Amino acid sequence: MNKAYEEVQARFNQVAADWDNNPTRVALARAVVEAIRAAVPLRAEMQAMDFGAGTGLVTLGLLASVRSVTAVDASGEMLRVLDEKLRSLRIDNVPTLQCDISRAPLPVNQFDLVVSSMVLHHLPDVPPVLQRLQPCLRPGGWIALADLDTEDGSFHPDKTGVFHNGLDRNDVCRWLAQAGFSDVSARTAHTITRLSPDGVTRQYGVFLAIGCAK
Repeated sequence: MNKAYEEVQARFNQVAADWDNNPTRVALARAVVEAIRAAVPLRAEMQAMDFGAGTGLVTLGLLASVRSVTAVDASGEMLRVLDEKLRSLRIDNVPTLQCDISRAPLPVNQFDLVVSSMVLHHLPDVPPVLQRLQPCLRPGGWIALADLDTEDGSFHPDKTGVFHNGLDRNDVCRWLAQAGFSDVSARTAHTITRLSPDGVTRQYGVFLAIGCAK
């Protein structure tokens, strides 16, 4: 197991039990789901994958629009919380998988949609992961990635498992194009307002970058 994966895994294992109690996170997930619905032509027969799914806030939000969502995450505790939700809600079309998305073997031509929310800045090297995800999609399938715009480093007081202070959305679009996606674009999905440790209220943009598999 690589060090970066261990850092991310440990960070999210620690906070999993209380993750859904933060209304800012819940609002963000809802905004990301709505942005995906507005940007991507979703269909009821689609099979989707949510990588970095966490406790399933985006996963469950998308479920009404697609056939199934495979929830992938590095954190076993996050997925345990999601599995408890699935049992409670009697949902049987959300398989969960704990793995390192940057290294684990991935299926080929299995999904019509791949999504993530606030995951890319936890990846040490983003472009290779996008290149690995492209073959997972069937031709005509979509990728939709939401993440922080570049910020000054104040968003995360704890930098454990954080490898980027946000990302330039234009860079992400370029990486998607280099990975073989077409119709690449980015738009603003949400704005997070937060009181930083120095007592200053700041706003942080969240973008959604999309692309279509050829």
